[in-house]
Amino acid sequence: MKKIVTLLMVLALIFSITACKKKNKKKSSVEVTRYSAETLYNKSKKYMDSGIWESAILGYKTLRNQYPFGRYAEQGSIELAYSYYKNYETELALSTLERFIKNYPAHEHLDYAYYLKGLIYFESERGLMQRVNPDPSIDRNQENAKQAFVAFKTFIEKFPNSDYSADAEKRMVFIRNKLAAFEVQVAKYYLRRKAYVAAVNRSKYVVESFQKTRYVADALAVMATAYKELGEDKLAKSSLLVLQENYPNHSYLQGEEIDLKTNVFSFKDLWIFGKKEG
Repeated sequence: MKKIVTLLMVLALIFSITACKKKNKKKSSVEVTRYSAETLYNKSKKYMDSGIWESAILGYKTLRNQYPFGRYAEQGSIELAYSYYKNYETELALSTLERFIKNYPAHEHLDYAYYLKGLIYFESERGLMQRVNPDPSIDRNQENAKQAFVAFKTFIEKFPNSDYSADAEKRMVFIRNKLAAFEVQVAKYYLRRKAYVAAVNRSKYVVESFQKTRYVADALAVMATAYKELGEDKLAKSSLLVLQENYPNHSYLQGEEIDLKTNVFSFKDLWIFGKKEG
């Protein structure tokens, strides 16, 4: 009899614990969903403004999942992309922006979405070219810079009067200088290795594609030298004439040899923000 009573007491205790867990689980579920869209958005934005990116991301994702429609979801989506970007989750930031651009083509901050896309590519690339070292993988680390340039170009074409357009234009100038500098370094690398045809081709690319940069002069000097080594005196002379007409004070014309060492570029040389006009 005692065994039966004991068994009944144990079963009652188990039932009580199970019921308590279910009750607490239900209560917890209610607490998770009790916040309004506005409250969830404000909490997430507070985390974002404080730089607590992981909490902001969690909050914006919860907002998106529970309230997928409405102005808070729309604004939260672009701020989620920004939070991903600041948390160094580049791919998630870009995919979130693509979804935002597709889903909200008339959003008042659509221009910022396009601008932010360029900025993400730009910042992910920035720093990789402080030292240009083309050996052993010559074309490495250029894709993000090119993607950033295309993204900013698309942004400016779509929103020429945006508040962010001036900044985007400056960044495009920086990217153009950066890519030109890299190509000249590659051309010098080939010249150093006595791969003269490759040096000519890289120099031509700079002259044709980066005409608004100061690196065209160095490319012409490399081209003239490479042609001379190839025995193409007429082409070498032609390159020198173009250099003389456009850059009469270039050191190569004064008899100085081309510095074939890999240079270290500082952002002071390439960076255009903060420089005075004229």
